[in-house]
Amino acid sequence: MKVGLLLAAGLGLVISGASAQQSTGATGATLNVATWGGAYGQSQEIAFFEPFAKETGTKIAMEIYDGSLAKLKGMIDGTSTTMDVVDVSSSALGTLCNDGLLEKISITTLGAPPGGQSIEDDFLAGGLSTCGVASVAWSTAIAFDRKAFSKGEPTEISALLDTTRFPGKRALPKAPRYTLELVLLADGVPPESIYSELGTEAGADRAFAALDKIRDNILFWDNAEEPITWLLEEKAAMAAGYSGRIFRAAVGDQRRIGVLWDGQIYDIDAWAIPKAAKNKEEAIRFISFATSPARLAEQAQLIAYGPMRKSAVELVGKHPIINVEMQGFLPTAPDNFKKALKFDDAWWNANGAALTKRFADWQTQVEAAAAAKEAERKAKEAQSAEPVSKAAP
Repeated sequence: MKVGLLLAAGLGLVISGASAQQSTGATGATLNVATWGGAYGQSQEIAFFEPFAKETGTKIAMEIYDGSLAKLKGMIDGTSTTMDVVDVSSSALGTLCNDGLLEKISITTLGAPPGGQSIEDDFLAGGLSTCGVASVAWSTAIAFDRKAFSKGEPTEISALLDTTRFPGKRALPKAPRYTLELVLLADGVPPESIYSELGTEAGADRAFAALDKIRDNILFWDNAEEPITWLLEEKAAMAAGYSGRIFRAAVGDQRRIGVLWDGQIYDIDAWAIPKAAKNKEEAIRFISFATSPARLAEQAQLIAYGPMRKSAVELVGKHPIINVEMQGFLPTAPDNFKKALKFDDAWWNANGAALTKRFADWQTQVEAAAAAKEAERKAKEAQSAEPVSKAAP
């Protein structure tokens, strides 16, 4: 909590100064940008918005939205939109592009990387698409309690299924998405084969067989705060959680919380331009600026999201407030990205109905078996606690 407050307070102080400078010193055009709020939006303000305004004279008017596709469609559909640039998830990007609501972006408008390599080679897989340019990656990774594994810490995703060598509860999402991918990765399926495997009957059987190996050691969560809380409360020894939350917990107690990046599942956020945007030329200039290696590195030093350009990752140093080296906490850092899986939301939307039903049925059976086992345990305790009557003399 202290670290969280420190981060929030520090970012807030810098934001206040940046906003004041923009309101009094910047002149010229205004670019309307829709993005997420919180620490993420604050990091964008520091790394992108304020420097862009200072360099170009174009003010940034930030519109906070909840990230939902329906909300975003309402903001950019039609000819009356005021949005010039939008920060979108990869799934929203694909849908909006297919619906013809986004402008196509040429990679020739982006800043060239240092060293002479091509832009295509500098961006990580999934970073460039017809209608968007990725900025950061966030991921679902495995956090673990170092105290639970005194004989050796896990270094590979296979540890998730190995309760003999690595005993303890596993906190997993209460949904088939991410959970089935994680257990298949732990069972030895390489990242590039996950969705083709999961799309077959044999592959689905393999995923549920892997789940069965740890069925008595799973705690399912449906709130993103729960897995880290359960680790700290020693209710779980390993937990699948979001990388940003894992960062805050690990920084708060690095001797206690470790991160297993092997087998992480990453997703991206990207910049896009609505088809009906009024300031397309300035929007292109902003996206080129915001996805330059130096700007992406600046953001990554403020928040534990991984830049989607290799040249940017190399530039990331310490957090300016808490003096923590950020490289080790970035999903896209080379050592963390060796066995990463790109989450495929489109695949789930097309193929996930049967798996979702099967997962719900499987979970119901597991919970029923656990409840019966607990009832049996309580009954035995009650029976053993009954006083023994003595025969009359």
